[in-house]
Amino acid sequence: MNKYYELLGLHLDDVKKFFENENISYTITTIQGNKDKDKLIIPKVIKITEIEDSVELIVTYFSDSLK
Repeated sequence: MNKYYELLGLHLDDVKKFFENENISYTITTIQGNKDKDKLIIPKVIKITEIEDSVELIVTYFSDSLK
């Protein structure tokens, strides 16, 4: 899984674009808590798992600390 290590922590849109350019199928699984949902707005990839001929992206949301 080291070949996708540089994609961890990136915005979901950037990671999706990478896999689409490489013609690799992917699925997205979202982990979301119950608190502060209104503040957690930025989807970032926290885990990438290879599954046969595709990958699974585990995504969670972070706050925009600059606002």
